[in-house]
Amino acid sequence: MNVKLKLFVCMCFSIMCLFSALTIKAAQVPLDSVIRASQKVAGDWYDASGNKVLSISNGYINGCRIVDGADFVGGYPGAGVFIIQEAQGRKAIHLQWLGNGEHKTLIMNKKDQLTNQLQKEHYESVHGVYLGMNRQAVIDLLGTPSSIEKMYSRETLIYTNLGLKIVTEHNMVTVITLTGKGARFAKSGLSIDSSMLDYYNFYQFNRIPSELSKDKYQGPFSIGHGEYIFFGGKEVSLTVYNT
Repeated sequence: MNVKLKLFVCMCFSIMCLFSALTIKAAQVPLDSVIRASQKVAGDWYDASGNKVLSISNGYINGCRIVDGADFVGGYPGAGVFIIQEAQGRKAIHLQWLGNGEHKTLIMNKKDQLTNQLQKEHYESVHGVYLGMNRQAVIDLLGTPSSIEKMYSRETLIYTNLGLKIVTEHNMVTVITLTGKGARFAKSGLSIDSSMLDYYNFYQFNRIPSELSKDKYQGPFSIGHGEYIFFGGKEVSLTVYNT
């Protein structure tokens, strides 16, 4: 399975989530499974302004008991509907979780991007673009893309002259792909023409990628900080996905 297909499968979680509210009969989930799912995203979650929006702990969201759930998909990344008991009645909240480390992200009700860190950081970047960056900030920085491919909440901004493709989901950058010689990673200076040894030596992968299989999918290579590199199809991708 090549890198594009693997990344596409991961990003399809966003698309699958769009249909959960449209099903005629919600897929009910046992309460203990709902509680276990909530533990994957336990903690405090903040919006872009630093305001605490959600606090999830021990079967409670914002102090309200989780009483039901439905339409869960995936493990990690994944998504589902949590139903809590408020004083005025029950409330359903759709949550989608993805990313690791500094890029651990929660999407609330398919629109609000939340982070568990007040100061969200990144490690690697290309042409000033980094994982977790806002879509509009990318356009403000690089200008209008050569073309845009859209699929529900997922967009691919293609900058042909820069040798770059940028995937955004819910307006957040989740994949940065080097497609041409003009694109290089800022920290390492490496490009699509760099050797596997150069990548291995700089990023200190936990295993060495094969030069003979450079254009084939070899799985994710962690560079720390919740960021991963994939090789395949004469392209190199930086992403928040680890599968």
